[in-house]
Amino acid sequence: MGLRSLFRRESAVADAPSEERAQVVVDSGEASITEVLAGEVSEGITMKEALSLPAVWDAINFLSAAMAGLPIEVFEKTGKEGGDRKVTGGVADVLADAINDSTTSFSWRETFFAQVFGPGRAYTYIERNRQGRAINLFPMEHERTSVRKVRGRLLYDYMEPSGKVKTYEGKDVIDIAYLLCPDHVNYHNPVMTCASSIRQGLNANRYALTVFGKNGVPPYVLKGPFTAAKEMMRAAADLMKVTRRSAEEGKPVLPLPSGHDLVRLGDDPEKMQLTPVQIFAVGQVARIYQLPPVFLQELSKGNYNNIEHQDLHLVKHTLRRWVEKFEQELTLKIFGRGSKKYVKLDLDGIMRGDFKTRIEAIVRAVQNSLLTPNEGREKMGLPPRTGGDKLFIQGATVPLEMAGKAFNKNADTEPVEGDASGVPSLEDGGTEEQTET
Repeated sequence: MGLRSLFRRESAVADAPSEERAQVVVDSGEASITEVLAGEVSEGITMKEALSLPAVWDAINFLSAAMAGLPIEVFEKTGKEGGDRKVTGGVADVLADAINDSTTSFSWRETFFAQVFGPGRAYTYIERNRQGRAINLFPMEHERTSVRKVRGRLLYDYMEPSGKVKTYEGKDVIDIAYLLCPDHVNYHNPVMTCASSIRQGLNANRYALTVFGKNGVPPYVLKGPFTAAKEMMRAAADLMKVTRRSAEEGKPVLPLPSGHDLVRLGDDPEKMQLTPVQIFAVGQVARIYQLPPVFLQELSKGNYNNIEHQDLHLVKHTLRRWVEKFEQELTLKIFGRGSKKYVKLDLDGIMRGDFKTRIEAIVRAVQNSLLTPNEGREKMGLPPRTGGDKLFIQGATVPLEMAGKAFNKNADTEPVEGDASGVPSLEDGGTEEQTET
Protein backbone atom coordinates (compact mmCIF):
# COMPACT_ATOMS: atom_id res chain seq x y z
CA MET A 1 0.00 0.00 0.00
CA GLY A 2 1.57 3.32 -1.12
CA LEU A 3 1.80 6.59 0.79
CA ARG A 4 -0.69 8.21 -1.57
CA SER A 5 -3.48 5.76 -0.68
CA LEU A 6 -2.56 6.02 3.01
CA PHE A 7 -2.90 9.82 3.03
CA ARG A 8 -6.10 9.62 0.98
CA ARG A 9 -7.63 7.26 3.55
CA GLU A 10 -6.58 9.52 6.47
CA SER A 11 -8.09 12.51 4.69
CA ALA A 12 -11.40 10.70 4.25
CA VAL A 13 -11.51 9.84 7.95
CA ALA A 14 -10.76 13.46 8.90
CA ASP A 15 -13.64 14.73 6.72
CA ALA A 16 -16.15 12.37 8.34
CA PRO A 17 -18.43 13.88 11.03
CA SER A 18 -16.73 13.03 14.32
CA GLU A 19 -19.89 13.63 16.37
CA GLU A 20 -21.70 10.77 14.67
CA ARG A 21 -19.03 8.13 15.04
CA ALA A 22 -15.59 8.24 16.66
CA GLN A 23 -13.01 6.03 14.99
CA VAL A 24 -10.53 4.10 17.14
CA VAL A 25 -7.63 2.12 15.69
CA VAL A 26 -7.40 -1.30 17.38
CA ASP A 27 -4.67 -3.90 16.82
CA SER A 28 -6.38 -7.29 16.65
CA GLY A 29 -3.10 -9.18 16.74
CA GLU A 30 -3.69 -10.67 13.29
CA ALA A 31 -3.23 -7.62 11.10
CA SER A 32 0.09 -6.29 9.88
CA ILE A 33 1.51 -3.00 11.05
CA THR A 34 0.81 -1.51 7.61
CA GLU A 35 -2.89 -2.30 7.87
CA VAL A 36 -3.10 -0.79 11.33
CA LEU A 37 -1.37 2.44 10.30
CA ALA A 38 -3.52 2.66 7.20
CA GLY A 39 -6.68 2.49 9.25
CA GLU A 40 -7.92 -0.75 7.72
CA VAL A 41 -8.19 -2.38 11.15
CA SER A 42 -10.48 -0.04 13.08
CA GLU A 43 -13.60 -0.18 15.14
CA GLY A 44 -16.10 2.59 15.79
CA ILE A 45 -18.05 3.18 18.96
CA THR A 46 -21.68 4.27 19.12
CA MET A 47 -23.81 5.38 22.05
CA LYS A 48 -25.52 2.00 22.10
CA GLU A 49 -22.17 0.24 22.38
CA ALA A 50 -20.93 2.65 25.05
CA LEU A 51 -24.03 2.08 27.18
CA SER A 52 -23.36 -1.65 27.11
CA LEU A 53 -20.31 -1.00 29.30
CA PRO A 54 -21.64 -1.19 32.89
CA ALA A 55 -19.43 1.68 34.11
CA VAL A 56 -20.79 4.10 31.49
CA TRP A 57 -24.37 2.96 32.12
CA ASP A 58 -23.93 3.39 35.87
CA ALA A 59 -22.29 6.83 35.58
CA ILE A 60 -25.05 8.27 33.37
CA ASN A 61 -27.82 6.77 35.49
CA PHE A 62 -26.30 7.90 38.77
CA LEU A 63 -25.62 11.50 37.75
CA SER A 64 -28.97 12.01 36.01
CA ALA A 65 -30.89 10.56 38.98
CA ALA A 66 -28.87 12.67 41.44
CA MET A 67 -29.72 15.88 39.58
CA ALA A 68 -33.37 14.85 39.27
CA GLY A 69 -33.70 14.13 42.99
CA LEU A 70 -32.60 17.55 44.25
CA PRO A 71 -35.46 19.78 45.49
CA ILE A 72 -36.00 22.74 43.15
CA GLU A 73 -37.45 26.04 44.41
CA VAL A 74 -38.05 29.60 43.20
CA PHE A 75 -37.13 32.69 45.23
CA GLU A 76 -37.56 36.43 44.79
CA LYS A 77 -35.00 38.99 45.93
CA THR A 78 -36.54 41.42 48.41
CA GLY A 79 -33.58 43.40 49.68
CA LYS A 80 -35.29 43.55 53.06
CA GLU A 81 -34.36 42.19 56.45
CA GLY A 82 -35.26 38.52 56.71
CA GLY A 83 -33.88 37.39 53.37
CA ASP A 84 -35.46 36.53 50.02
CA ARG A 85 -39.07 35.45 49.67
CA LYS A 86 -39.94 31.94 48.56
CA VAL A 87 -42.31 31.90 45.56
CA THR A 88 -45.09 29.31 45.41
CA GLY A 89 -47.52 28.46 42.64
CA GLY A 90 -47.21 29.19 38.95
CA VAL A 91 -43.80 28.45 37.45
CA ALA A 92 -42.55 27.17 40.82
CA ASP A 93 -45.04 24.30 40.62
CA VAL A 94 -44.10 23.70 36.98
CA LEU A 95 -40.43 23.25 37.88
CA ALA A 96 -40.94 21.34 41.11
CA ASP A 97 -43.93 19.10 40.35
CA ALA A 98 -44.95 18.71 36.69
CA ILE A 99 -43.50 20.48 33.66
CA ASN A 100 -46.62 19.73 31.61
CA ASP A 101 -49.81 17.67 31.82
CA SER A 102 -48.03 14.35 31.20
CA THR A 103 -44.47 14.70 32.55
CA THR A 104 -43.26 15.05 36.12
CA SER A 105 -40.34 17.24 37.08
CA PHE A 106 -38.25 14.26 38.21
CA SER A 107 -38.84 12.37 34.96
CA TRP A 108 -37.97 15.43 32.88
CA ARG A 109 -34.75 16.20 34.72
CA GLU A 110 -33.68 12.55 34.71
CA THR A 111 -34.04 12.18 30.92
CA PHE A 112 -32.70 15.71 30.38
CA PHE A 113 -29.41 15.01 32.15
CA ALA A 114 -29.19 11.53 30.66
CA GLN A 115 -28.89 13.35 27.32
CA VAL A 116 -26.29 15.73 28.78
CA PHE A 117 -24.08 12.93 30.10
CA GLY A 118 -24.73 10.67 27.11
CA PRO A 119 -24.83 12.39 23.70
CA GLY A 120 -23.53 15.55 25.38
CA ARG A 121 -26.38 18.08 25.07
CA ALA A 122 -30.07 18.43 25.98
CA TYR A 123 -32.82 20.88 25.01
CA THR A 124 -36.25 21.84 26.38
CA TYR A 125 -38.74 24.27 24.85
CA ILE A 126 -40.51 26.81 27.09
CA GLU A 127 -44.18 27.49 26.34
CA ARG A 128 -45.39 30.91 27.53
CA ASN A 129 -48.79 32.54 27.88
CA ARG A 130 -49.76 35.95 26.50
CA GLN A 131 -48.19 37.67 29.48
CA GLY A 132 -44.86 35.96 28.71
CA ARG A 133 -44.92 33.67 31.75
CA ALA A 134 -43.72 30.09 31.44
CA ILE A 135 -46.62 27.67 31.76
CA ASN A 136 -45.22 24.43 30.28
CA LEU A 137 -41.91 22.81 29.39
CA PHE A 138 -41.56 20.35 26.52
CA PRO A 139 -38.41 18.21 26.04
CA MET A 140 -36.82 18.28 22.58
CA GLU A 141 -35.23 15.09 21.27
CA HIS A 142 -31.49 15.42 20.84
CA GLU A 143 -31.40 13.68 17.45
CA ARG A 144 -34.07 16.00 16.01
CA THR A 145 -32.53 19.27 17.18
CA SER A 146 -29.82 21.32 15.47
CA VAL A 147 -28.28 24.61 16.57
CA ARG A 148 -27.13 27.52 14.43
CA LYS A 149 -26.07 31.08 15.04
CA VAL A 150 -27.38 34.10 13.16
CA ARG A 151 -25.91 37.53 13.96
CA GLY A 152 -24.60 36.30 17.25
CA ARG A 153 -27.91 34.81 18.43
CA LEU A 154 -28.65 31.08 18.72
CA LEU A 155 -31.53 29.49 16.85
CA TYR A 156 -32.79 25.95 17.40
CA ASP A 157 -34.29 23.97 14.52
CA TYR A 158 -36.47 21.08 15.67
CA MET A 159 -37.77 18.47 13.22
CA GLU A 160 -41.13 17.09 14.28
CA PRO A 161 -42.11 13.44 13.56
CA SER A 162 -44.22 14.71 10.67
CA GLY A 163 -41.11 16.13 9.02
CA LYS A 164 -42.00 19.77 9.66
CA VAL A 165 -39.17 21.92 11.02
CA LYS A 166 -39.87 24.53 13.69
CA THR A 167 -37.38 27.20 14.68
CA TYR A 168 -37.18 28.49 18.26
CA GLU A 169 -35.25 31.47 19.58
CA GLY A 170 -32.53 30.92 22.13
CA LYS A 171 -34.45 32.70 24.89
CA ASP A 172 -37.18 30.05 24.68
CA VAL A 173 -34.96 26.94 24.84
CA ILE A 174 -33.28 25.52 27.94
CA ASP A 175 -29.91 24.31 26.66
CA ILE A 176 -27.30 22.44 28.74
CA ALA A 177 -24.19 20.92 27.16
CA TYR A 178 -21.53 18.74 28.75
CA LEU A 179 -18.84 21.04 27.34
CA LEU A 180 -19.48 23.74 24.75
CA CYS A 181 -17.07 24.81 22.05
CA PRO A 182 -16.14 28.51 21.95
CA ASP A 183 -18.81 29.21 19.30
CA HIS A 184 -21.54 27.78 21.62
CA VAL A 185 -22.97 26.00 18.60
CA ASN A 186 -20.84 22.86 18.65
CA TYR A 187 -20.07 20.80 21.72
CA HIS A 188 -17.95 17.92 22.97
CA ASN A 189 -19.58 14.53 23.36
CA PRO A 190 -17.99 12.83 26.42
CA VAL A 191 -18.54 9.33 25.03
CA MET A 192 -17.14 9.98 21.56
CA THR A 193 -14.31 12.17 22.82
CA CYS A 194 -13.07 9.40 25.13
CA ALA A 195 -14.00 6.55 22.79
CA SER A 196 -10.62 4.81 23.03
CA SER A 197 -10.87 4.42 26.83
CA ILE A 198 -14.42 3.11 26.59
CA ARG A 199 -13.39 0.74 23.79
CA GLN A 200 -10.71 -0.69 26.07
CA GLY A 201 -13.36 -1.67 28.61
CA LEU A 202 -15.59 -3.07 25.90
CA ASN A 203 -12.74 -5.18 24.51
CA ALA A 204 -11.99 -6.56 27.97
CA ASN A 205 -15.64 -7.53 28.39
CA ARG A 206 -15.73 -9.04 24.92
CA TYR A 207 -12.68 -11.16 25.61
CA ALA A 208 -14.13 -12.38 28.90
CA LEU A 209 -17.43 -13.18 27.17
CA THR A 210 -15.58 -15.12 24.48
CA VAL A 211 -13.69 -17.21 27.01
CA PHE A 212 -16.70 -17.97 29.19
CA GLY A 213 -18.88 -18.47 26.13
CA LYS A 214 -16.62 -21.39 25.22
CA ASN A 215 -16.99 -22.84 28.71
CA GLY A 216 -13.53 -21.63 29.60
CA VAL A 217 -11.80 -23.49 26.75
CA PRO A 218 -9.51 -21.10 24.84
CA PRO A 219 -8.34 -21.76 21.26
CA TYR A 220 -5.72 -24.51 20.87
CA VAL A 221 -3.36 -25.69 18.16
CA LEU A 222 -3.01 -29.47 17.56
CA LYS A 223 0.59 -30.53 16.98
CA GLY A 224 1.65 -33.95 15.72
CA PRO A 225 2.51 -36.07 12.65
CA PHE A 226 0.11 -35.51 9.74
CA THR A 227 0.53 -37.17 6.37
CA ALA A 228 -1.57 -34.67 4.47
CA ALA A 229 -3.14 -31.26 4.90
CA LYS A 230 -6.65 -32.66 4.54
CA GLU A 231 -6.08 -35.18 7.31
CA MET A 232 -4.68 -32.46 9.53
CA MET A 233 -7.73 -30.24 9.05
CA ARG A 234 -10.07 -33.19 9.58
CA ALA A 235 -8.25 -34.17 12.80
CA ALA A 236 -8.32 -30.61 14.08
CA ALA A 237 -12.04 -30.31 13.36
CA ASP A 238 -12.78 -33.61 15.08
CA LEU A 239 -10.72 -32.58 18.10
CA MET A 240 -12.53 -29.25 18.29
CA LYS A 241 -15.88 -31.05 18.44
CA VAL A 242 -14.66 -33.48 21.08
CA THR A 243 -13.16 -30.68 23.16
CA ARG A 244 -16.36 -28.64 23.19
CA ARG A 245 -18.51 -31.72 23.89
CA SER A 246 -16.23 -32.71 26.78
CA ALA A 247 -16.40 -29.20 28.25
CA GLU A 248 -20.19 -29.11 28.01
CA GLU A 249 -20.53 -32.54 29.61
CA GLY A 250 -18.00 -31.73 32.33
CA LYS A 251 -15.64 -34.59 31.40
CA PRO A 252 -12.19 -34.05 32.90
CA VAL A 253 -10.34 -36.32 30.42
CA LEU A 254 -9.75 -35.41 26.78
CA PRO A 255 -8.42 -38.22 24.55
CA LEU A 256 -5.68 -37.24 22.10
CA PRO A 257 -4.26 -39.22 19.15
CA SER A 258 -0.92 -40.86 19.76
CA GLY A 259 2.03 -38.54 19.15
CA HIS A 260 -0.09 -35.38 19.20
CA ASP A 261 -0.15 -32.46 21.61
CA LEU A 262 -2.35 -29.42 22.31
CA VAL A 263 -0.75 -25.98 22.53
CA ARG A 264 -2.67 -22.92 23.79
CA LEU A 265 -3.27 -20.33 21.10
CA GLY A 266 -3.22 -16.81 22.53
CA ASP A 267 -2.50 -15.52 26.02
CA ASP A 268 -3.45 -16.92 29.39
CA PRO A 269 -6.35 -14.93 30.96
CA GLU A 270 -4.52 -14.91 34.29
CA LYS A 271 -1.35 -13.57 32.72
CA MET A 272 -3.37 -10.94 30.86
CA GLN A 273 -4.72 -9.70 34.23
CA LEU A 274 -8.27 -9.51 32.93
CA THR A 275 -9.77 -8.39 36.24
CA PRO A 276 -7.29 -5.50 36.79
CA VAL A 277 -7.93 -4.35 33.22
CA GLN A 278 -11.67 -4.19 33.88
CA ILE A 279 -11.07 -2.29 37.15
CA PHE A 280 -8.85 0.15 35.26
CA ALA A 281 -11.63 0.63 32.68
CA VAL A 282 -14.04 1.58 35.47
CA GLY A 283 -11.50 4.11 36.72
CA GLN A 284 -11.25 5.60 33.24
CA VAL A 285 -15.01 6.13 33.09
CA ALA A 286 -14.90 7.68 36.57
CA ARG A 287 -12.33 10.17 35.26
CA ILE A 288 -14.47 11.02 32.25
CA TYR A 289 -17.44 11.98 34.42
CA GLN A 290 -15.39 13.28 37.40
CA LEU A 291 -17.03 10.72 39.65
CA PRO A 292 -15.42 9.06 42.68
CA PRO A 293 -15.02 5.34 41.81
CA VAL A 294 -17.17 4.27 44.77
CA PHE A 295 -20.25 5.58 42.96
CA LEU A 296 -19.52 3.19 40.09
CA GLN A 297 -19.48 0.29 42.57
CA GLU A 298 -15.70 0.00 42.37
CA LEU A 299 -14.77 -0.84 45.96
CA SER A 300 -11.51 -2.74 45.49
CA LYS A 301 -9.62 -0.05 47.44
CA GLY A 302 -12.53 1.36 49.41
CA ASN A 303 -12.65 1.77 53.17
CA TYR A 304 -14.81 3.73 55.58
CA ASN A 305 -12.63 6.85 55.60
CA ASN A 306 -11.97 7.31 51.89
CA ILE A 307 -15.58 6.46 50.97
CA GLU A 308 -16.76 9.26 53.27
CA HIS A 309 -14.35 11.70 51.60
CA GLN A 310 -15.47 10.56 48.16
CA ASP A 311 -19.01 11.41 49.22
CA LEU A 312 -17.89 14.98 50.01
CA HIS A 313 -15.97 15.14 46.72
CA LEU A 314 -19.13 14.24 44.83
CA VAL A 315 -21.05 17.26 46.17
CA LYS A 316 -18.19 19.79 46.18
CA HIS A 317 -16.54 19.07 42.85
CA THR A 318 -19.05 17.20 40.69
CA LEU A 319 -22.67 18.00 41.53
CA ARG A 320 -22.05 21.62 42.47
CA ARG A 321 -20.85 22.40 38.95
CA TRP A 322 -23.99 21.02 37.34
CA VAL A 323 -26.27 22.55 39.97
CA GLU A 324 -24.96 26.05 39.35
CA LYS A 325 -25.06 25.62 35.57
CA PHE A 326 -28.64 24.37 35.69
CA GLU A 327 -29.77 27.11 38.13
CA GLN A 328 -28.38 29.90 35.98
CA GLU A 329 -29.80 28.45 32.76
CA LEU A 330 -33.30 28.10 34.24
CA THR A 331 -33.19 31.58 35.81
CA LEU A 332 -32.09 33.24 32.57
CA LYS A 333 -34.43 31.41 30.20
CA ILE A 334 -37.55 31.42 32.40
CA PHE A 335 -37.37 34.84 34.06
CA GLY A 336 -35.03 36.76 31.77
CA ARG A 337 -31.92 38.79 32.46
CA GLY A 338 -32.15 41.18 35.42
CA SER A 339 -35.18 39.53 37.02
CA LYS A 340 -35.46 39.48 40.81
CA LYS A 341 -36.71 35.90 40.71
CA TYR A 342 -34.26 33.03 40.56
CA VAL A 343 -34.22 29.21 40.67
CA LYS A 344 -32.36 27.31 43.37
CA LEU A 345 -31.63 23.60 43.78
CA ASP A 346 -31.25 22.51 47.38
CA LEU A 347 -28.12 20.38 47.75
CA ASP A 348 -29.23 19.57 51.29
CA GLY A 349 -31.77 17.28 49.66
CA ILE A 350 -28.98 14.80 48.97
CA MET A 351 -28.85 14.19 52.73
CA ARG A 352 -32.44 13.01 52.74
CA GLY A 353 -31.40 9.38 53.04
CA ASP A 354 -29.15 10.05 56.05
CA PHE A 355 -31.82 10.68 58.70
CA LYS A 356 -29.43 10.94 61.66
CA THR A 357 -27.14 13.53 60.04
CA ARG A 358 -30.09 15.51 58.72
CA ILE A 359 -31.73 15.72 62.17
CA GLU A 360 -28.45 16.72 63.85
CA ALA A 361 -27.87 19.50 61.32
CA ILE A 362 -31.37 20.93 61.79
CA VAL A 363 -31.08 20.77 65.60
CA ARG A 364 -27.78 22.63 65.55
CA ALA A 365 -29.20 25.27 63.22
CA VAL A 366 -32.18 25.85 65.55
CA GLN A 367 -30.03 25.94 68.69
CA ASN A 368 -27.68 28.52 67.15
CA SER A 369 -30.41 30.88 65.83
CA LEU A 370 -29.85 29.98 62.17
CA LEU A 371 -33.35 28.53 61.79
CA THR A 372 -36.60 28.90 63.69
CA PRO A 373 -38.22 25.70 64.94
CA ASN A 374 -40.94 26.04 62.29
CA GLU A 375 -38.33 26.42 59.53
CA GLY A 376 -36.68 23.27 60.80
CA ARG A 377 -40.03 21.47 60.83
CA GLU A 378 -40.66 22.62 57.27
CA LYS A 379 -37.42 20.96 56.13
CA MET A 380 -38.69 17.73 57.70
CA GLY A 381 -42.09 18.07 56.00
CA LEU A 382 -43.91 18.76 59.28
CA PRO A 383 -46.58 21.43 59.89
CA PRO A 384 -45.71 24.61 61.87
CA ARG A 385 -46.51 24.93 65.56
CA THR A 386 -47.58 27.93 67.65
CA GLY A 387 -44.60 29.88 68.98
CA GLY A 388 -42.21 28.26 66.55
CA ASP A 389 -41.45 31.39 64.50
CA LYS A 390 -38.97 32.86 67.01
CA LEU A 391 -35.22 32.40 66.93
CA PHE A 392 -33.74 30.60 69.94
CA ILE A 393 -30.20 30.23 71.22
CA GLN A 394 -28.77 28.16 74.04
CA GLY A 395 -28.02 30.13 77.24
CA ALA A 396 -24.94 28.23 78.28
CA THR A 397 -22.62 30.75 76.63
CA VAL A 398 -22.39 33.94 78.80
CA PRO A 399 -19.95 36.86 79.12
CA LEU A 400 -16.70 35.98 80.85
CA GLU A 401 -17.26 38.33 83.81
CA MET A 402 -20.57 36.59 84.54
CA ALA A 403 -19.07 33.07 84.67
CA GLY A 404 -20.34 31.17 87.72
CA LYS A 405 -23.33 33.47 88.27
CA ALA A 406 -26.89 33.37 87.09
CA PHE A 407 -27.16 35.62 84.05
CA ASN A 408 -29.91 38.19 84.74
CA LYS A 409 -30.45 40.62 81.92
CA ASN A 410 -32.77 42.71 84.13
CA ALA A 411 -30.16 43.29 86.88
CA ASP A 412 -29.72 47.00 87.69
CA THR A 413 -26.43 46.81 89.57
CA GLU A 414 -23.03 46.04 88.16
CA PRO A 415 -20.87 43.41 89.90
CA VAL A 416 -18.36 44.77 92.41
CA GLU A 417 -14.74 44.31 91.50
CA GLY A 418 -13.17 41.65 93.68
CA ASP A 419 -13.60 37.92 94.04
CA ALA A 420 -16.38 35.83 92.60
CA SER A 421 -18.72 36.53 95.52
CA GLY A 422 -18.69 40.25 94.92
CA VAL A 423 -16.97 41.06 98.26
CA PRO A 424 -13.87 43.32 97.99
CA SER A 425 -10.60 41.46 98.51
CA LEU A 426 -7.76 42.56 100.78
CA GLU A 427 -5.93 44.03 97.83
CA ASP A 428 -8.96 46.22 97.10
CA GLY A 429 -9.15 47.58 100.65
CA GLY A 430 -11.32 44.95 102.33
CA THR A 431 -10.71 43.69 105.90
CA GLU A 432 -9.95 40.16 107.03
CA GLU A 433 -13.39 39.85 108.65
CA GLN A 434 -15.09 40.87 105.40
CA THR A 435 -13.12 38.40 103.38
CA GLU A 436 -13.71 35.56 105.85
CA THR A 437 -17.41 36.29 105.87
